[in-house]
Amino acid sequence: MRWATLWGLLHTAGWSVHLGGAVAMELVWRPVQRHIPGSQTAVVCQTMGRRYRWLSAIALGLVGLSGVARLVQRGELDLTSPYGRTVVALSVVWLVLVATLALLAVVAHPALHVRTPASMTDEERAAARHEVRRAIERMDRLLRFELAASLLAVLLGASLTAGGL
Repeated sequence: MRWATLWGLLHTAGWSVHLGGAVAMELVWRPVQRHIPGSQTAVVCQTMGRRYRWLSAIALGLVGLSGVARLVQRGELDLTSPYGRTVVALSVVWLVLVATLALLAVVAHPALHVRTPASMTDEERAAARHEVRRAIERMDRLLRFELAASLLAVLLGASLTAGGL
């Protein structure tokens, strides 16, 4: 098997895993969680979030590695051509996706799993629940942004076969 073919397969697999996971989370998991009791939803979300985060990180790493390898094999990259500009735009979207994944892992996901001690007053407990609701809304916006950015990246990548935008 030629290296170009291998890098192409790895690149496609990376995008497929990342985008497939984002689509599954949005179109499959989100509607299902509305019909599951809150305590079960929290546990499942925590477990799914951890697993998806690692799969997504590996997939995006694979996309970055294979993308660079494919560019190196291609040789010179003319940044004034439609192809070169599209590669730059795609690279920026990839960096945004990596940053979004980091934000989800370090800030958004942990904010969902705050423990409330029994010693809290009713007002403190209500404030904690309010903060968790805000964290859920923030997570939802980030996940939808991630899905939109992933779709944009795939469309940009698909345009490269026609010479870019």
